[in-house]
Amino acid sequence: SQLLPADKRSAIRALYAFCRTSDDIVDQCESDATQALATWVGQVHAPSAPADNAVLLAWNDTVARYAIPPYLPDELLAGIAMDLTANRYATFDDLWLYCYRVASVVGLISMHIIGYREGAARYAIKLGVALQLTNILRDVGEDAERGRVYLPQEDLARFGLSDDDILNGRRDAAFRDL
Repeated sequence: SQLLPADKRSAIRALYAFCRTSDDIVDQCESDATQALATWVGQVHAPSAPADNAVLLAWNDTVARYAIPPYLPDELLAGIAMDLTANRYATFDDLWLYCYRVASVVGLISMHIIGYREGAARYAIKLGVALQLTNILRDVGEDAERGRVYLPQEDLARFGLSDDDILNGRRDAAFRDL
């Protein structure tokens, strides 16, 4: 973001802060994450941001300045909310929706800030899914500590692995083959 013009740099940083804050509400909440996220979503949808919330003040300015379609932040928040109810995915197609919401949507929002050419959205979607899959592979152990297994169940079975193998840190030839 450092190479962007100042106004776009600030907007991309506001997007990052919005994403990071939203994700942290679910991942780091020590009480009721569902309620905490619902409160946050209510603040996001409020006509104006709380005067003491720098993230939402910057985010609201970014949304207005760059005409970010409201369905995009809602998709992102829906993806983050999936972590509250889904910690397993049967197939890659099931996982794809999660990847789209939490990563591709960030690319689609970024396009409104940085600019884009016609037809770029499909590439932003593919790149987002690829980046999220990379995050999933990088974070297998960390996710397992939270009781989450994002690797599709059909793929685990194809390589002779189970949720318990992932949750218990099995790292053998079958895991590497997967």
